[in-house]
Amino acid sequence: MSYIKSWKTIFGIWWKPVLALLIPFALLPLIILYDCKESRCGYVVLWMAFYFMFEPIPLAVTALLPVAAFPMLGLLTTTEACTPYMKDTIMMYVGSLTLAVAVEHCNLHKRIALKVLLIIGTGARWLMLGFMTTTMFLSMWISNTATTAMMVPIVDAVLDELEKEEKKTTLKSDGSAISMVTIRSNTSSQSVWSTEMNKNPFQISVQLSNASNSGAKKDYRHLRDSLLLSIAYAANCGGTGTVIGSGPNLVFKGLVEELYPDSNELTFASWLIYNSPVMVICVFLCWIGLQLFYQPCCFKDDAKTEAAARNAVLKSYQELGSITFHEASVATLFLLVVFLWFLRDPQFIDGWSTYMLNGRGIRDATPAIGVCLLLFIIPSKPSLTEYSPPLLNWRTAQRKIPWGVLLLLGSGFVVADAAKKSHLSVWLSSQLSYLNFLSPAVICIILTFMASILTEVISNMSMATIMLPVVSEMAEAVKVHPFFLMLPVTIGCSFAMILPVGNPSNAIVFDASTMKTFDMMKPGVILKILCCIVELFMIQTLGVALFNLQTFPDWANKSLVADPLTSINWTVLANVSSIANTTMTTLQNG
Repeated sequence: MSYIKSWKTIFGIWWKPVLALLIPFALLPLIILYDCKESRCGYVVLWMAFYFMFEPIPLAVTALLPVAAFPMLGLLTTTEACTPYMKDTIMMYVGSLTLAVAVEHCNLHKRIALKVLLIIGTGARWLMLGFMTTTMFLSMWISNTATTAMMVPIVDAVLDELEKEEKKTTLKSDGSAISMVTIRSNTSSQSVWSTEMNKNPFQISVQLSNASNSGAKKDYRHLRDSLLLSIAYAANCGGTGTVIGSGPNLVFKGLVEELYPDSNELTFASWLIYNSPVMVICVFLCWIGLQLFYQPCCFKDDAKTEAAARNAVLKSYQELGSITFHEASVATLFLLVVFLWFLRDPQFIDGWSTYMLNGRGIRDATPAIGVCLLLFIIPSKPSLTEYSPPLLNWRTAQRKIPWGVLLLLGSGFVVADAAKKSHLSVWLSSQLSYLNFLSPAVICIILTFMASILTEVISNMSMATIMLPVVSEMAEAVKVHPFFLMLPVTIGCSFAMILPVGNPSNAIVFDASTMKTFDMMKPGVILKILCCIVELFMIQTLGVALFNLQTFPDWANKSLVADPLTSINWTVLANVSSIANTTMTTLQNG
């Protein structure tokens, strides 16, 4: 027995470093047997993919692998490998993250959450809708992880008040010692009457009270689990609503700008117009689904429990006090940057950037960083005589901004650049052209569900980084609009609803709950399928109308037209070039 334990200990200590060394060595035959640029680029891509999947080293460190590998393998220079890590898309994300940190720093997000709960209502059904609506809205602008972590304590505060109210059940007894309590079960609610003349009334009261408390605990455990699940699902869906809502969205935006620089269809406004209906419908389906799943034991509203929940929310809201200058200033700046993003180039009218010098060169990073500068200038208190710290200090921003996410974004852009310059993308395109026998709709369905399933075991950003460059090549190979395949795959990467390891939001609620993995899987499987169906329906309807997806755009075809050697076998070309160079050297020396 001790022998087995010692091996488990050794495995637990050494599996990560051993796997980290084993993966690149196991992939070496790829570049030894097929020594060309395409195989070398594929070697690095697979190396990163396995690291993303098994995480022998932190994801952010894996994201730095291209800086070392691509120059050493002769695919990019060091400057070319480093430059994409500070693209304008990443700077836009820096600005949005800084604004999100400012919102958290002044507790504005908590005020919004509690106010929404008070407006929507505090009955069991409406309480869940309030939590989901609040989480969805905040996840559009703040990271899903931060939103979920903020909402969990609010759930606990509300349910504590509900449980206290339930424990105040008064047992009425008269001379005949008749008492009644209501016991809730998973299947029904039934009244239990005790009419025992010869028993001690105090013993009867204790027995009934214990039975009532055990039933209540069972109810509140399930209610708490359902509310926590609703928060996780709403955070996942809410992150799809804006282009800054989650990592896969930004990976998609950055790749479109990298691979198709002539495309101007994807803006903050167009993303919001397309994905906000998807987000709302998915959250609504999750709300209905969780009610049906937990209906027998949780959703029994009465005036007392509703009043207790409202009192809990109102108490938390009153503890915040009146809105401060700090909160009002951050809210104003936040609305300002959203306004500037939306109206920079909304497509249906001329945006404000068209009236600026070099207007077409202005992108979303400019207003994001410009407004963020004001966070470090404007004081948090309107005082002329006393020193007041700014709305956000650098120490807080430095501590709360997830810098590793920025590296993950950059790694996706480096891989896309290397695939293009090594002509791995050309090879992939030629291989994927064999899928022409499938209709674009079938390919879209397969890829969306594949991304949605794999994101349960691979982080959504890593999944997007791996899949989206390949999906773009597939779109070019089968001659369909790249958005038709890339958009559903991007959104599918956010639908991690089955396993706790799917994303940090799932992990937070799973850790805070009494659920087992199977308890999360049961509703998660059905809701994931429904959300994917909604996305597939919307890409065929609203997506086609908004992005003109029924045609193959010229800007997507330019990546092929610009390179006249696309149809040439690059390995043969390399051999021919080598022979030509040898011949020229011989002639010169001779």
